[in-house]
Amino acid sequence: MTVAESIPRAARIVTIRPESPDTRTFVVVPDRPSAALDAARPGQFVMLSVLGHGEAAFTLSMLPASASHGTVTLTVRRVGELTGALFDLAVGARVGIRGPFGHGFPEDPARPAIYVAGGCGLSPLKAAIDRHVATRPSGTPIAIVYGVRDPAWRIHRDALAAWAHLPEVHLIECAEQACADWQGRVGSVVDVLAEAVALAGARRAAVCGPPVMLPAVARRLCHLGLDAGDIHVALERYMKCGTGHCGHCYVNQRYVCTDGPVFSFAEL
Repeated sequence: MTVAESIPRAARIVTIRPESPDTRTFVVVPDRPSAALDAARPGQFVMLSVLGHGEAAFTLSMLPASASHGTVTLTVRRVGELTGALFDLAVGARVGIRGPFGHGFPEDPARPAIYVAGGCGLSPLKAAIDRHVATRPSGTPIAIVYGVRDPAWRIHRDALAAWAHLPEVHLIECAEQACADWQGRVGSVVDVLAEAVALAGARRAAVCGPPVMLPAVARRLCHLGLDAGDIHVALERYMKCGTGHCGHCYVNQRYVCTDGPVFSFAEL
């Protein structure tokens, strides 16, 4: 582990935006510029620390290249002590940032793709979708499938609305528990995969969501004709170092932090 990887950069929160009752997007600006952060790829993560409460891994939900160089954009769900402490902070508060770490999603802008997200799993995929939308050749189709239990817990609603209006982007949203004014589908993401793959002619896929969702989606995509090597899944594991030294994310001779967090389904 290098000094740069082990010591957090001091940073300041410049924006806090609510996403859902338990999720917020934080825009953070390090005190010192970082060429590595500015060159981060979709699917990579950073380690964010709150003084006195520890450190945790969060995937970039927007790349500096897509927003503003020198910024770090993280969408965080409140689930424990550190995220609770982060939610107690206000704009201007100080945090620490290390990274970026890990391997992100492969990029192949000319190949039609499907992105499948469940709940907060939309955040790791958001940067990949934004990059694909911006770099694809004209006419390249993309399908986006986003599922939640309840429509009230949807995140990145502005991005969803913007993607829905782009040419050759097919967005399907579904909820397991529909409310009276819900305009999307009712059911799970697996229920609409065949339609989405057909709409985009998808030949590759990126998937992120609750652990129980991942194998079901990947196996269904294989059944629909996608190669297991072209289906990439973002895994979530408890990570302490981000550099393969602590062993917290060691699974079957792989470190999720350094060998992933994105793996092909063939690898998994």
